Amino acid sequence: MKKKKYTITDISEMMSVSRATVSRAISGAPGVSMELRNKILKFVDEIGYQPNSTARGPGTEKLNIIALILGDMRNPFYADLAFEIQQQLKEYQYMVMIFNSEYDAARELEFILIAEQFHFAGLILITAQNQELSNKIKQLSMPTVLVNRILPEYEGDSVLTDNFQAGYEATLHLIELGHKEIGFITGQTSSSAANQRFDGYRQALRNFSLPFSEKYILHSDLKMETGYQLSKEFLAMEHLPSAMLSVNDMTAIGFMDGCKEAGIRFPEDLSLVSFDDISFSDLHAIQLTTVSQHASEMGSEAVRLILKQLKHPNSKPERIIMKPTLIIRGTSGPFSSEN
Repeated sequence: MKKKKYTITDISEMMSVSRATVSRAISGAPGVSMELRNKILKFVDEIGYQPNSTARGPGTEKLNIIALILGDMRNPFYADLAFEIQQQLKEYQYMVMIFNSEYDAARELEFILIAEQFHFAGLILITAQNQELSNKIKQLSMPTVLVNRILPEYEGDSVLTDNFQAGYEATLHLIELGHKEIGFITGQTSSSAANQRFDGYRQALRNFSLPFSEKYILHSDLKMETGYQLSKEFLAMEHLPSAMLSVNDMTAIGFMDGCKEAGIRFPEDLSLVSFDDISFSDLHAIQLTTVSQHASEMGSEAVRLILKQLKHPNSKPERIIMKPTLIIRGTSGPFSSEN
């Protein structure tokens, strides 16, 4: 009789614990009590659990799979990055498994544990965001590349945009158009990219002796539906700024939609500048002024770095900083005193 092959899901159901708990117990990761860890390890030993051994690369014990963890697969910026990474790694006989975290750090940790437990060849993480993740990444033996965001103590390979410069140039564009009251829609405080864009905005205001007003700051989670909701909060302000910056294009497009419903015209009544330059931004009905992060080039660099580690495990880490590019379209225009 053929012996049943158990999965982590089977074990979690049989023991009434989460898959993450099983993964942590088996991999030796923190977050599981010693008593529960021993109980799980004893159980998997009794049932003869073994990780799936399919898709192994030639001449290696590791799976020929790269884990790609991103925040929101609906966001075209992440989709473009993932597409570029997948297309290029395919040429080197690596499969890419995409994990969608919905910006949940706990889920990102769970996905990393899965990649480690099943001996994936490498990890590309696009939305790294907290200390626990940082600690776990430092313990990993698999090749790892951070993309778009960085963690304070991370010293490995990474591909980033100069987000401070992006925030500064976007703000400078509005200042040069004559705007003096400029607001900002921020992202999560855990996002290094969002924080650096905001810092660049603040620096530009200081350099030109323009006021910073907390009342013009709105807080988002990078999602389009949140941008739409924030438009209602914005329109309820007693006095509106003449220009806004949005932390990313998805939030900006939702924000524009809500404002347009209320009769706001871009850029006649309000100028808007964003970040990412997703494909939707160039649509005729949107024409969003935005800062490009060059997603394709960023994806290419991420592939180069992960392949470098796979071929040369002791290679010197690189931090690639890409220069942002302001793309001027139809949502930004000169300040008008009639606004």
